Amino acid sequence: MVRKNILMIRIVLWLILAVAVGWFGYMKIIPSGKVSYVYDFSRPNYFIGKLAPEERVKINKTEAEIKGDPVYFSLKTPRRFEQAKVTVRFKNTTDFPIMEIGLLNNKDAWSYDLKPLQNKIIDQLSLAWPVAPGENGARLIERKKKYNTVEQFLGNLPDMNEIALYNYNFKNHFLLNNYEFSQKNNLIDYKFRGSYQFYTYIKQEELNYVFNFVDLNLNLDNDSIEIKVYSNGSEIYSAYVVDKKVDNDERQAIIKIAGLPEAVYRFSVIANDDVITKSIISKQSQFVLINKIWLAESNKESLTLFTNSRLISAQTVNPASLGKIKVGDTFLDLNETYKQLSVKTLNQPVKVELNKDDIIISGDGVFSFTESGLFDPRFKNVDGNLDINGEKINYILTNYQTPANSDDWQTAIAEFDLTKAYQENGKYQFLISVPCLKAEKLTQGEIIIKEIKVDLSGTALLQKFKKYFNR
Repeated sequence: MVRKNILMIRIVLWLILAVAVGWFGYMKIIPSGKVSYVYDFSRPNYFIGKLAPEERVKINKTEAEIKGDPVYFSLKTPRRFEQAKVTVRFKNTTDFPIMEIGLLNNKDAWSYDLKPLQNKIIDQLSLAWPVAPGENGARLIERKKKYNTVEQFLGNLPDMNEIALYNYNFKNHFLLNNYEFSQKNNLIDYKFRGSYQFYTYIKQEELNYVFNFVDLNLNLDNDSIEIKVYSNGSEIYSAYVVDKKVDNDERQAIIKIAGLPEAVYRFSVIANDDVITKSIISKQSQFVLINKIWLAESNKESLTLFTNSRLISAQTVNPASLGKIKVGDTFLDLNETYKQLSVKTLNQPVKVELNKDDIIISGDGVFSFTESGLFDPRFKNVDGNLDINGEKINYILTNYQTPANSDDWQTAIAEFDLTKAYQENGKYQFLISVPCLKAEKLTQGEIIIKEIKVDLSGTALLQKFKKYFNR
C-alpha cells in the first residue's frame, strides 16, 4: 500500500513536471505566432521592462508619471516576431502638444522609428478647419474648404510653403531653381563625430563623394561604418567600411553613381562615437546637414553654421567645451556637461557661432556652412515649434488619428515592423517622447501612463513547417 502511494505521488509529480515543461515550451515557441503582454504597473512584467530613467519617471502601483523627455522601456520576446502593435492608455493634461512612441532601428545612429500617440495641434485644428478624407486613413485639414479628398489635393498641389505634414510619407519632387553644378572639387573640412545625415543635389552630373575617416580606438567595439544613399525615401545604394583594428586607423569611402536624375539625395553615415569623419570631398556644391551634428574635437577654431531651425539645442560631454554659443542675436550659455540647452528662434535663417568644438548641435531643420547654400527639401512638420498662422500654413496632410477617449483617458495604437528593428539579447528598445518636457522644470498638468499593451504577431509553427518542407 505504501509502495502504491509512493508510485502515485511520483506519477503525479512527473505529470506536474511534464505539464510545466510543456507550458514553458509552448510559451517559448508560441505555435500560433501570436501573443500579447500587458504592463499595468501593478507588478513587474517579465516581457515589458520598467520605464526608465528614474529621474524622468515616477512609478506607483497603478500608473507612471512622465516627468522628462524621453523615457525608455524594453520588450523581451521569447522568439522572433514580424509585427508589434503597441497600445498605450494615457492622460496628457499639460500644454505639450506632441507625444510619440518609437522603436530603435539602429544603435550606432541612435535612430528610432517614431509613431504618433497624440498631436493636440491637429486634434484642435481638425475641429475648427474643414477635413477632407483620403485612402488608408489619410486626412487633409485645410484652412478654407477647397478639396473634397486627399487624392484631389495630391493631383493639384498648392505651393509647398503652404503645406505642413505629420506622420505622412510624401514623395516630394523638389527642384532647385537656377542650380549649376560645380566644375571643381569641394572640400568640407569640418570634422564630424559618429553618425550624421545630409542632403545633396545633382543635375546632369555624377553623384560623387569621398569620405575620409579616422578611428579614435577609445573602445574595443567593432567600429565599422555604413553609408546609405536615399532618393525620395527609398534606399538606392549602400557601402560598408570595415574596421581594420589598427592604431590611427584611417579609412576612405568613395561613392560614385552615374546616370541619376536631377533631384535631392539623402546620405546617411552610420557609425559609432569612436569614428571621426575627418573630411569630405565632393563634386557636388550643395551640402546641408539634417537635424543634428556632432562637431568633433580638434576642429576649426571658428565654427559657423546657418540653419532654418525654429528650435536650436546644444550639448557637450567635454568640460573644455563649455561656454556661450551665439544664436542669432541671443546667446545660449552651455554651462553644464551632458545637459541639453535650447533656444527658440523667431526669424530664419539663423547664424550659429561657436568658439569651441566637441559640441552636439541639433534642431528641427537643416544646417549649412554658408547662408547661400541653405536649402530644405522637406515640408514643414506639425510640431510644437510650428507657427501655423505666422508661417501661413493653409493645408495639413496627415495619417495621424486622434486617440480614442474614455473616462478622460486616451488610447492610441502604434504598429511597428520588427524585422527592421535593432534587437540585442532578445530585447527591443522603445521610447516614449514628449518634446521639450524637462524633469528639472515644474510643469502645469501631468502626463500619466496607465497601461502599455503589446500584441506580437509572426509566422505560426505550422506555416514554418509548410515553408520548410515545400522548399
